[in-house]
This record gives sequence, structure tokens and C-alpha cells, in this order.
Amino acid sequence: MTAFNNFDWTTFRASFTDDATIFYPFWNQAGRMQGKSELKTIWLTIFPEFVDTKNTRKLKINPKDINIQLYPQTAIVTFHLGNGVERLSRRTLVMVKENENWKIAHLHASSVSENKK
Repeated sequence: MTAFNNFDWTTFRASFTDDATIFYPFWNQAGRMQGKSELKTIWLTIFPEFVDTKNTRKLKINPKDINIQLYPQTAIVTFHLGNGVERLSRRTLVMVKENENWKIAHLHASSVSENKK
């Protein structure tokens, strides 16, 4: 989370497996993104701040209601983002242990909002 908040691309990218998959919460990114090349292309498009050499922008992502289900070589991490009033964003990370390091094998992002008439 620290690497993402600080737009530290090298550290952030290293937190994913080489064959990681992602479902983004955006309609224009509705398909499954898979593998190092696709993930890099999409992340750098969505967050061009990753290539900001002056590193002038910081995010303030603060996960809430974190739940970790731990298994011998796998972990499922779920949490919420946002204030939960107008909108609630949900994240699920499937993590695997590679050489004693935990890496993200899959990220599923979704958002919900109240249906106001």
C-alpha cells in the first residue's frame, strides 16, 4: 500500500506475480488484464503519476475493514475503500507465497453506490 500511495512503480510492480491478473472497477477496463506487460500498460495509463520523476503527488488510500484469510501458501485479503456513504469500493487480493515473499496473484476491484432515484 505504501508503494502505491507513493507511486513507487518499481516496488509496486514487484508486489505482483509475473502472471498476475486484475479486474479493474472501470467500464473502459472491463476485461481481465493479465501478465506483466498488460498490467504495466494499464497501470501507467490509469496512474501516469507512476512515471512522475519528481514524485510530487501522493495518494491517501486508507483501507478499512481489512480481513485476511491465511492458508499455507495462499492468502485472501479483502478490504473497503472510501467513506461508505456515497460510494463504497471493495478490493480482494489473492496472494501467494513465492520464495518466502507474499505477492499479489490476483486483484479484484469493484465499487458500489447507492441507487438514488
